[in-house]
Amino acid sequence: MNAPARKYHHGDLRNALIIAAAELMENTGSSEFSITDAAKLAGVSNAAPYRHFKDREELLLAVRDLAFIGLDERMHAVEAEFAERNNTLEFIVAIGQAYLQYARDKSAFFALMWEDRGDVELRREQAESRMSGFYVLVEAIKRYGHNMGHRDNEQAVAIATHLWATAHGIATLEANKLFDLFYRQASPDAALQQITRALLTSGAFSEAI
Repeated sequence: MNAPARKYHHGDLRNALIIAAAELMENTGSSEFSITDAAKLAGVSNAAPYRHFKDREELLLAVRDLAFIGLDERMHAVEAEFAERNNTLEFIVAIGQAYLQYARDKSAFFALMWEDRGDVELRREQAESRMSGFYVLVEAIKRYGHNMGHRDNEQAVAIATHLWATAHGIATLEANKLFDLFYRQASPDAALQQITRALLTSGAFSEAI
């Protein structure tokens, strides 16, 4: 690893190790690092990480949590940008575009976020509290629906799920260099925007469930 080690003094060792591991992923584009690599970058002994993490897997799960926080922050930044237009179709489109861009900017983290690491049931239990960015989309669709004369909030959650799944599918295909497999001129951004606009036209909104 070429990243310079930082000398650790006192403070939050656990967070220092998480940040070091995240930096390793950022610099290499991969989660294939050892727990001792993280210790070296944090400037602590090889034994120090085991005060907080049983093994490398526990450290990776902590980095995964950090990645979800980063995605939520990206969604909330879009929300702040559209504060005066938070009931518009443009806002909903922008949320989807932000999701695609996060997947591009943080490709190693994006892969880690959705891997099955043997804790699916726990992740399902924690989803509502840990994925606030999804609810930015839900609330945007609720406001847009109300603006269009539709006030079924359950319907808004269903539509948000469809759009989130679409954005995720497009992002995953793009990350694996497969999005243009059948149509070389295919554009991930254009496809997501077209699908979003088609689903959220006034007629389609009523039929989305």
